[in-house]
Amino acid sequence: MTVGELVHHTALRLSAPELLSEDPGQEARELVAHALGVLPAELPDQASNCVDSRQHGEFMRLLSRRLDAEPTGYIVGAVELLGLRFTVDRRGFIPRLDLPVLINAGLERVPREVSGFALDLACGIGAAGICVGHARPGLRVDLTDVSSEAIELARENADRLIPGRAQCYAGDLFQPLPRGRRYAIVTANPPWVPDGTPLPEEVINHEPPVSFFGGPDGLDVVRRLIRELPEWLAPGGVYAQECDPSQVDKVIGLLTGAGLRDPRAHPDKDGVRRVVSAQRHG
Repeated sequence: MTVGELVHHTALRLSAPELLSEDPGQEARELVAHALGVLPAELPDQASNCVDSRQHGEFMRLLSRRLDAEPTGYIVGAVELLGLRFTVDRRGFIPRLDLPVLINAGLERVPREVSGFALDLACGIGAAGICVGHARPGLRVDLTDVSSEAIELARENADRLIPGRAQCYAGDLFQPLPRGRRYAIVTANPPWVPDGTPLPEEVINHEPPVSFFGGPDGLDVVRRLIRELPEWLAPGGVYAQECDPSQVDKVIGLLTGAGLRDPRAHPDKDGVRRVVSAQRHG
């Protein structure tokens, strides 16, 4: 079997509904590339090469882990978003492929030449904040998470992808940040899953529960965050967060109640509203 054929057949296998793959083709490329010891971007040059027995054995070991509901990101130790390759492991949750919706919601109202600071709350591995910093070179980036382990991982990613431009803080929401700092962009992916909600096996068995559950209606952390938010936004500053589609109107109400203006709901590639943004008065 050639490399190209292996990628094709793996993508078909990962399309099974029970595997809940967001992008079977991307997962297939990640697994095959890892088995071959190359990056996914290098696969097209090897598409016609035959897979030898050692490589195939390694691939089958990786595929078996994925079929046992282990996330591909943890298997290969990386995830790629907006052209940046992030290290991931069990210290932090794996960013989903709709994270670019959140990032673009924050960026769309902010000019490329902006300067100052950006903030990524509940940052996990730091993906949203780092992507914002990469897209807006004039911004320095603060990354915060309640998990000190996740912050270690975020620091590793920031040092590699936007060296010298990020500070990392472990603590609850805004608590560890320098008082008086104001942000041009604040992104957040706070816990928003209602307590007791059944989650896919690959999530609940492998990823940190603190990343998901947010109280009886899922919005306990969101309410605290939005209450404090206005004092941290610079004039004209933009806030964007991910939430469940059923929570969009509630989150918009919280934002307007806190004095932010022009709330927007942003759809994912399937047209489902998963991100809300708003702006502080200039």
